[in-house]
Amino acid sequence: MRFLGVHPGPLLYSKIFLRLEPLGLELVAQAVRRAGHEVRLIDLQVEDHAAFFRLVDDWRPDVVGFSGNYLANIPEIVDLAKAIKARSPETFVCVGGHSASFTAATLIEHGAGAIDCVLKGEGEAAMPLLLDAVEGGRNIALVPGAVTPAGKDRRRSLSIPSTI
Repeated sequence: MRFLGVHPGPLLYSKIFLRLEPLGLELVAQAVRRAGHEVRLIDLQVEDHAAFFRLVDDWRPDVVGFSGNYLANIPEIVDLAKAIKARSPETFVCVGGHSASFTAATLIEHGAGAIDCVLKGEGEAAMPLLLDAVEGGRNIALVPGAVTPAGKDRRRSLSIPSTI
């Protein structure tokens, strides 16, 4: 499968003062590559939306995965997910990362059908499983950490006994 990993644009004025290394996305990309998939990355802190859409149109990824590590990037991610689905409805769109993990249901809701899955937790382990499920036509809701419009994360909750 063709996987396009997307790091959203700069946060507020950080384009001038700070650019954040998309290390988490790079680690996920390497795990996906090791699982035998084709991978490309685009960092929207450096590239613009026109370059992103050119890449989507020319390369035609099967899966587009957004790194949602900062709440301030959520509106951009939702807008880009909707634009991808409008251009290419068959493209599977997912979001992972720190902020996505604790706003999964809201992301799905605001995506209004454009976000197929939010992947909670460690993407290095889960993303290859998600891609295998997508490729094999299996139920993605069964992938550990996957939150879909139809279902919630199916990971077992940790039960921590109280010592107080």
